[in-house]
Amino acid sequence: MLYALLILSTLAIVSLAYRTLTTLRHYKIVDISSESPLPEMPTVSVCIAVRNETHALAQCLERVLASDYAKLEVLVLDDSSDDGTSLIIKSFANAGVRFVPGKELPDGWLGKNHAYQTLIDEASGDVLLFIDVDTSIKPTTISQLVSLLVDSDVQMLSVLPRRDDGYRLSAIFGTMRYYWELLLGSNSSPPAASALWMVDAETLKTDGIGLANYGLSVRPERHMARQLTARNGYRYFIGTEKLGVSYEKHLHSQHETALRLYYPMTGRKLMNWLACSVYLSLLVAPLVIILSIQWDNLILTWSLLLVITVSATFGLFVRRTYSHLAWQLRIPLGPLLILQELGLLLISYVRYRRGTVTWKGRSIQAQPDRHDALKMSD
Repeated sequence: MLYALLILSTLAIVSLAYRTLTTLRHYKIVDISSESPLPEMPTVSVCIAVRNETHALAQCLERVLASDYAKLEVLVLDDSSDDGTSLIIKSFANAGVRFVPGKELPDGWLGKNHAYQTLIDEASGDVLLFIDVDTSIKPTTISQLVSLLVDSDVQMLSVLPRRDDGYRLSAIFGTMRYYWELLLGSNSSPPAASALWMVDAETLKTDGIGLANYGLSVRPERHMARQLTARNGYRYFIGTEKLGVSYEKHLHSQHETALRLYYPMTGRKLMNWLACSVYLSLLVAPLVIILSIQWDNLILTWSLLLVITVSATFGLFVRRTYSHLAWQLRIPLGPLLILQELGLLLISYVRYRRGTVTWKGRSIQAQPDRHDALKMSD
C-alpha cells in the first residue's frame, strides 16, 4: 500500500516540477526596451477601489504619486467605508488625487466589481491601471508597464507581485495562491493578478470584455484576460525586482482571500475540488510517511527524496518572487505550506456550500460559474 502511494506521489511531484519549470519560462519578462519616453505616451488613469483601508491607503497613494510617468491621473473610490478612509483620500486632493464616492450597490454586482465599473466610467485615461491598496510600486513602475503593454502589442496585462518584506511572518508563512494560479493557467485560460492589472480603455467598451458582463464574479479580471487571450490581446508577467511591483498583506487577510478564491478556482464543482484535494494530498504524503513510525530504509529514502523534490520545486517559484530572506525560509517549509493550502481548500469548499463567504463584510453568492475554473492543459 505504501509503495502504491509513493508511486502516485512521485507522479504528482514530477508533474509539479515539470509544470513549474515550463511555466516560469513562459511568463517571465524578457526585456523592457523603452527606457526613454514613448513617442506618443498614452494618458494613464490609476484606479484604486478602497473599503476601510486606513492601514495602507496613505502609503499606497504616496508611492503612486511618486511615479515618474508624466501623463497620469489618480482616482480613488471609497466604497462605503465606515472608518477614516474617505478623509485620507481627500487629504491628497492638493496632490491631484480625485475622490470618487461609492454608489449604492445594485443587484447583480459584487461590491468591488461595481466600484471598478464606477472608476471605469469616471476615468479619462487612454489606459487604466487597477491596483490594490496593498500593492506597492516604484517610481518607474508605471512607465515600465506602459512600455510592456506597447511592446507586447496587447490590450491588457497583469503582473504577479513580488513579496519583498521577507522578515515578516506573513511573508514566510503566507499562502501559495499566486503559485497555484500560475501553474493552473494555460494559453487558452491564462492567470491574472488582481493586485495589479492594466487595460486599454477602449477595450473595456468591447462586447463581452467589460466588467458589466461579470458583475458577480470573484475574479472579473480573469474573465477579461480569458476573452482577450482568444484575440491575442493579453499577457501575464512574473514581476521582477526591476519592475518593482510587490505586495504586503497580513496573514489573516491572505487566508480570507484564499477562502474566497480557492473553491471558485475549481469551477465550484465537487469533482474538480476533489481532484485538487487528492493532488495536494499526494504532494504531502511523503512527509506524512516520514513522520509515521512504520517504514523501512527504502520507503524512508524514497519519501525523503520526494520531500526534497517538493521543496526544491517550490523553491524555483519562491526564488523568483520573494526577497532573499523570505525565499530561504519558505523553501524548507514547502510541504508544510501545502498542508496549509489543503486546509484552506477544504474550508473554502465548506464556506461556499454553507453560503458564509464574505468580501469586505458583504456576502458572496455561491452561484456556479464555469469561467472561474482554471485549466491545466496548454
